[in-house]
Amino acid sequence: MQSINFIDNFLPGAHKLGFSFAGEVLEKFCLYYDELCRWDRSINLTGLRTDKERTVLLFVDSLAGYLALSDKPDALIIDVGTGGGFPGIPLKLALPTLNVLLMEPRANKTAFLHNIIGKLELTRISVIPSRLEDFRSMVSDEEKCDVALCKGVNIEHIVPFIGHILKENGKLVVFRSKNIDNQYKIKGMKIDEEIPYELPFGYGNRILSIFKHGS
Repeated sequence: MQSINFIDNFLPGAHKLGFSFAGEVLEKFCLYYDELCRWDRSINLTGLRTDKERTVLLFVDSLAGYLALSDKPDALIIDVGTGGGFPGIPLKLALPTLNVLLMEPRANKTAFLHNIIGKLELTRISVIPSRLEDFRSMVSDEEKCDVALCKGVNIEHIVPFIGHILKENGKLVVFRSKNIDNQYKIKGMKIDEEIPYELPFGYGNRILSIFKHGS
């Protein structure tokens, strides 16, 4: 079974990040993985070929997002360009008190997201079938998100519109392979913190670059 390979690859990375999951939660991760692989054969959800690549680069890497959320266990987060649900769904499984919005414009991927949310019986999570550029701004600061996450998306494309979804002083968390250059400037954003972490099986070091939104 694919889920056996998944567990062998997933647990070392999860443990490295400080997670130890109860059996019921681990079963949900396995179900998620199996459904992802099944759909991936027909609609190319991930672009990755091996069990180890999918597990480490999608599931384990997504869990690292908690390093930016440890002080906000019930935050409203939005995952911009989530694709197959990364990092939003793994973070929701690991931190069930989170409130999660998954933003994804492509219809085949939103179909998968609705399917897997139902199969995992998740609550306080929903799908926004839109690009951020096309999304009408949330009206009040109260309804905007505490944290926006961006994995595998060009941040230059989304930053001009980040005020549509992110509260004043909210945070944008970007999954990266290296630190932000000191000269790197984004209008309306400033670097708040960068958090290093390491992926298992030689997949290397990664960085969470955390920007604060505000004037």
